[in-house]
Amino acid sequence: MLPIDDEAAADVPAYPHIPIQEILRQIKDHDAGPRKHVVILGAGMAGLVAAYELQRLGHHVEILEASSRAGGRVWTHRFKDGSYNELGAMRVPVTHDYTHYYIDQMGLRPKLIPFINSTAQNFWDIRGIVCRKPDAPAQIYPHYKLSPYIRQHTSSGGEIFGWLQDTLINTLTDAERVAMFAGRADTAYLQYLSTVSLGDFLNQNAGMDAKDVVGVFTSLDVWWDKALSMFLRDEMVGTGTDLTTLDGGLDQLPTALYAEVTPTVQLNLEVLSIRRAEGKVELQVRDARAGDGRPGEPRPKSCDYVLCTIPFSVLRRLDLVGFTNAKMSAVRGMTYANATKVLLDCDRRFWQAPPYNIFGGSSISDRIQRQTYYPMNDLRAAAVEPEARLGASPRQRRLVQPELRQRRLVGIHTTAIEAQSAVSSSAPPESSEAPGALTGAYVWDQDARRLGVLSPDAAAGVVVENLRRIHPEIDRHVVDYALMDWETHRWHAGAFAFLRPGEIEQYFGTAIRPEGRVFFAGEHCSTDQGWIQGALIASLRAVDEIVSAG
Repeated sequence: MLPIDDEAAADVPAYPHIPIQEILRQIKDHDAGPRKHVVILGAGMAGLVAAYELQRLGHHVEILEASSRAGGRVWTHRFKDGSYNELGAMRVPVTHDYTHYYIDQMGLRPKLIPFINSTAQNFWDIRGIVCRKPDAPAQIYPHYKLSPYIRQHTSSGGEIFGWLQDTLINTLTDAERVAMFAGRADTAYLQYLSTVSLGDFLNQNAGMDAKDVVGVFTSLDVWWDKALSMFLRDEMVGTGTDLTTLDGGLDQLPTALYAEVTPTVQLNLEVLSIRRAEGKVELQVRDARAGDGRPGEPRPKSCDYVLCTIPFSVLRRLDLVGFTNAKMSAVRGMTYANATKVLLDCDRRFWQAPPYNIFGGSSISDRIQRQTYYPMNDLRAAAVEPEARLGASPRQRRLVQPELRQRRLVGIHTTAIEAQSAVSSSAPPESSEAPGALTGAYVWDQDARRLGVLSPDAAAGVVVENLRRIHPEIDRHVVDYALMDWETHRWHAGAFAFLRPGEIEQYFGTAIRPEGRVFFAGEHCSTDQGWIQGALIASLRAVDEIVSAG
């Protein structure tokens, strides 16, 4: 990174949110009176955690899920040869205490392995030049008009972006940081920041060529219209710091939660309408997949309380009766980003063998596939022991937090190249002969739509053809593929909420506000949008509201 004031960085307060243990104590303190009957709409992470906590408190819970599976956008795809990779969420930062708490609760801590975001062995394919990442300053940067200072002190567009954000973050007061995570613009400075897009920020502070470097090297150039504040929050939380994933697939977390609440879940049950009524909530539901393959007939269902975790992108299709105009405005107006992933199952992990020697991380391109992630499993990752980073227990991890405050936390888009020697040296030579599944393409918004309009076969073919620039032999090794275009998925209609300037301040307070006996949760009802953590924060806030309700 470009140098910043170390003392100022050390003074930056920890992630300004309610810690997991505090919200759980608060829920327990507020839980009084008769047990409630709560119907939860959606069996994603927010719905599953809400059901788990309400059930533990003795409340009667039902979950209605329109699709045939639980887990929502945590979705691991498994190929016939045993390889797997993630169609949705794929990594968990060390600072995401809610997510790590439920990993602990479900007994999955022994499965944690490092998620390696970037290594020196990965490639950049930018402006027609293919090189290893450390060679970019010499081979790619000369094609941009960058200041000597940037050329000397940075090795990627992510580092430029991180430096610019840190300079701004260090001007925020503690109160302003807290307000940003509450979705408020309480000061004139925050009101100004709420109007700034990512593209405008870079135009004003970096110049066109540096902006191009940031956009291409981070794949963020499809998101110039997004709110700068979205990225600042990611940077303050440190979403790129000490990332982990679960060996065997991240879907083990929702699967374990689902096992705890299975008797309460009805799959393939679609909600058609939600009507507020006096002292109750009335739903219209139908079987989404009847015996003949067609939807069933609508039928009524009366509920005492409802927790709606349905994404607003899907809720927009439902008949909502008795909701306030402000809530309807938030449902209509909240912006969702698209993401498309193409997984490529390969008969052997040729990228781990010479001349590549790639163990994890991602290669980046300005071509349609943009980001290619190499699988992290089976790397004998005990050499990079997650307990040493996270602590072996929630108590020990809390002791790590002061240490985190003494060093710079980085956002997911500003992570530097990580050392991989400990991992690569521990991987057995024969590991390259085992099958493995690449994330051949992970693309957002415009690129996601341009890839998503193709047939699955055509999309996979385009990705393989472009990856031949980095790995000429890849087409000889691909034996299967899987594709997910989240915007066209019926029950999601978007990858995650990702807002434009002013939207968080305009919609957030209304989005999370209950409508009578209808409560709301999901990552879109948090300021940690796009993360499992956001869904869980919103879920427990809603649980607290429900148990506190008269």
